[in-house]
Amino acid sequence: MNAGVLSISIADPSKPIRVVQISDTHLFEDTSAKLLGMNTEDSFQAVISLIKKEQFQQEFSPDHSNTRFSKDVELFLTTGDTAQSPAQATYKRFLDVMATLNRPCVWLQGNHDLGELLKDSTECSNINIVELGTHWVILMLNSAKDHEISGQFTTQELNWLKTTLAHYPDRHVIIALHHHPLNVNSTWLDESGLLNAQAFWAIIDDAPQVSLVIHGHVHQEFEAKRGSVKVLACPSTCIQFKPQSDAFTIDKLPPGYRWFNLYANGKIETGVSRLEKLPAGVDFNSQGY
Repeated sequence: MNAGVLSISIADPSKPIRVVQISDTHLFEDTSAKLLGMNTEDSFQAVISLIKKEQFQQEFSPDHSNTRFSKDVELFLTTGDTAQSPAQATYKRFLDVMATLNRPCVWLQGNHDLGELLKDSTECSNINIVELGTHWVILMLNSAKDHEISGQFTTQELNWLKTTLAHYPDRHVIIALHHHPLNVNSTWLDESGLLNAQAFWAIIDDAPQVSLVIHGHVHQEFEAKRGSVKVLACPSTCIQFKPQSDAFTIDKLPPGYRWFNLYANGKIETGVSRLEKLPAGVDFNSQGY
């Protein structure tokens, strides 16, 4: 695979690098469409408004027009399932909204996305290495295949991971993918995780510079540790799945996002922030989608 590299200079390396993760927006081409009773466009916009409120500070632009600038966030990272109905218009609308954040945005394919449509939408979909200053690097992996629910890395993708990790022996490394590489203890979700997780972890086990693995797909806050590597999931900007459920179950928690502070010494701070309340109309009796 060809590597697209995004290098972000950090003005003050003594301060933590702020990264914001959003995931599983499940946008439709029709902005009035709903997923299990929730309008995903509205919930996505609400989460973006929350991010602007919590992560941005108000400044005046040089011409004194009232423009918002991000003072802290260096990168927005989206871990898949941007679209529920994949279409150029869907992806363009997503990017138009993300552009209002005035910071780089990189994204991954999820199992509901279509790879070629995603790649054709913007150059940022071809970025799979993000260098954050001189201490951190994020490697973006594609675990999705068109029209397949479960995740699986190709041999080429795994070989690229191994080679690229060898290229960054002295950086703190974050791996980003869509599917969960560890079970989240929900029977129905764990049936659609990363099928060749064992091969993935065999590479990570030989790479002590890997500090963190982040993913989407599970629509819930999740935290685990495998050896010295922390594994974190991100809430969806729409429907949430109830943790530790044998069958498909919608949670009553509202949509949200995850943030990270990355320190030069490898320390990681992270947290999840959510809307104050769940949007009305969710179908809690649904058996799936």
